[in-house]
Amino acid sequence: MTRKTALTDPNARWRDAPIGSERSSDRRAGPPAVAPPAEAPPVAGPPVAGPPINPRREQNAAGPAVDPNATGEEVPRGIFARLATKRNSSWLASAALHLLFLIILALLTYRIGGTERGLLIEGAWSGPESNTPLESVTLAEATADNQNEQQDLPVEVDLSIVSENVANASVVAPQQASIVDDNALVGLQTGGSTTAAEQVVFLGGGGLSARTPEGRKKYGDRYGATRQSETAVENALRWLANHQRDDGSWSFDLRLSPCDGRCRNGRKANDDTPTPSTAATGLALLAFLGAGYTPEVGPYQDVVQRGVYYLRSTAAESQFGYDWQQGGSMYGHGIALMAISEALGMTKHEDRFDSDLLHYAKQGARFTVIAQHDNGSWGYTPGSPGDTTLTGWQILSLIGARKAGIQTRSDTFSRAKEFLMSVRQGPEFQFGYRTPEAEKTTTAIALTLLIYLGQTPGHSLFDEAIDKLAEEGPTLTNVYHDYYATLALHHFRHRQWESWNDRLRDHLVRTQATEGHEAGSWHFRDRWGDVGGRVYTTAMCALTLEVYYRFLPLYDEPPDFPL
Repeated sequence: MTRKTALTDPNARWRDAPIGSERSSDRRAGPPAVAPPAEAPPVAGPPVAGPPINPRREQNAAGPAVDPNATGEEVPRGIFARLATKRNSSWLASAALHLLFLIILALLTYRIGGTERGLLIEGAWSGPESNTPLESVTLAEATADNQNEQQDLPVEVDLSIVSENVANASVVAPQQASIVDDNALVGLQTGGSTTAAEQVVFLGGGGLSARTPEGRKKYGDRYGATRQSETAVENALRWLANHQRDDGSWSFDLRLSPCDGRCRNGRKANDDTPTPSTAATGLALLAFLGAGYTPEVGPYQDVVQRGVYYLRSTAAESQFGYDWQQGGSMYGHGIALMAISEALGMTKHEDRFDSDLLHYAKQGARFTVIAQHDNGSWGYTPGSPGDTTLTGWQILSLIGARKAGIQTRSDTFSRAKEFLMSVRQGPEFQFGYRTPEAEKTTTAIALTLLIYLGQTPGHSLFDEAIDKLAEEGPTLTNVYHDYYATLALHHFRHRQWESWNDRLRDHLVRTQATEGHEAGSWHFRDRWGDVGGRVYTTAMCALTLEVYYRFLPLYDEPPDFPL
């Protein structure tokens, strides 16, 4: 059977065109095929392009038109069949990929939102005529007047060494103390190892509710304050207020204004130990807050408000939270966070908090948690191995944040407890700085921290350590030791509290400066007192004399055991 052509098919589409005449479809299809040599097999010419739109049909057409140059294969019919050809498929695939790319770019450019009423897409564009204002920050050059303040300026901190596991965890610990069977604590209480079951954080008690005029009277009378000791507190606060700087901060360097060197015993000259202004400001604020004075209550409202504002303004924002180190010292961060947390707790009205303080406390606590080393300690820089003294400020600041409603990781305190036990000179509860080589001051710090971390009275080895602390008595010159030891004995409600308190309280009342620009302050020649100077010593002594009402005791009177 031979194939029909346009010349033999009576129903041919193009039969009305004279043979050999040029058609528009032929021009689109290209030049006609050249006849092959006689000996060669017949070769089909290029296909003729499709018919023009609305082609003329005869009324009596009986069949479909056939391309005269088509091969024996069936010509694709319908739009989907035509789209399935190799050339059209490639073009469509390319178009689809470009369209998908444009959609992705649009999604990155526009923000999609909306409500139950529908979808909202918001976008922004800019052109040559758009004017976008840019904020700028002008940094003052160092001059002769502010060269001494270089230690008080914030610096950029590299936190790349922080463990990713610590940074990404988000476990929340319970707010209140957990009740644990005494058997679960036997190992810890008798000098054994600290298992996971023993690392339980007790955070009950120790509230701030006594920081009122009525509370100062009630608990001062109950625990041993006197008229003379309360007068000493007020004189110390007056001296601190007179040494607040114009920007609301305090500095350990008394050569700076407003003191201008009129007081002796500022921070040790040429000492390279970091003494950030955030630490000095935090300590001073803690003394005012401990007496019940806040930005809203008391005669020092403006002083406290300006100090809090300074800490807020110097919080260095980082991807790990707010950082108050100022010169690479976690001392500054921990003490500043403790002041912010106490201010937050004391300005609470029923269930309402100061939203700004809450934000700074949350972000500051987050920074502290992430800065903890894998061994549970805190060092001078975030993520570095630390020591007992630095760890003490971080633990107390986080406990203050927890008291104000800030949630922290559940393992932060238990890991800190592990570190403390790792520097214990066992089996006794005597503690070292970074090793188990026990020291007097680090032992007082560790014992206080363990009470905050859940170590309860009534267990022999720990009780013996507290007894030893009380029997040795205050040093009277090392205010760092005496401050922590006073906290431990107060919270423990130790039976020798009265003799300890009488001796230390009366000593501080007698040794407070009473003349000249130094009136109301203290200074003792000491390892830490020489570094922090008179501002540090005065703030710490005021905090020691406020112990009666600054914190409610964590525990009641220890139970009596019959012989």
